[in-house]
Amino acid sequence: MGDVVANYYNEINKMMEKIIYKVFVLNKKGLTFGKKNKELSILDAFIIKKIGSANEKSIYSLVKEIEIDRGVIASIINKLLANGYIIKQKSKEDKRINMVLLTEEGKEIYDIIMERQKEFFDFVLNDVTLNEEKAILKFLSKIHQKS
Repeated sequence: MGDVVANYYNEINKMMEKIIYKVFVLNKKGLTFGKKNKELSILDAFIIKKIGSANEKSIYSLVKEIEIDRGVIASIINKLLANGYIIKQKSKEDKRINMVLLTEEGKEIYDIIMERQKEFFDFVLNDVTLNEEKAILKFLSKIHQKS
């Protein structure tokens, strides 16, 4: 029985390495979206998704939610501004707070991101049972706890 467990352990390890490698390659290569075919990193797309899902976001809340350096967020915000995907404006409630929101082109990119995500999850979970979904969720939750 130990050989079977070890066998699965090795296969899971190999598959995780392949997935991590694909994520690195995809991030380096970039994702192309929209009419301009501009390349976005995975983090760029993630930030567009965060902004789009809330209609507008404060830069502070992005830093807090994503848990990365403010300088990195500022750099990405500047890139997204330059590409015309977002606009930055002062909060109506508190003029000290900078808010970001998607432009029409940014909304198109957001819609594409959401559609690709749906297609991906439909593909992955298409023939998975409810119990297998629970096992996948448990597995991903453990990975999240450890990181």
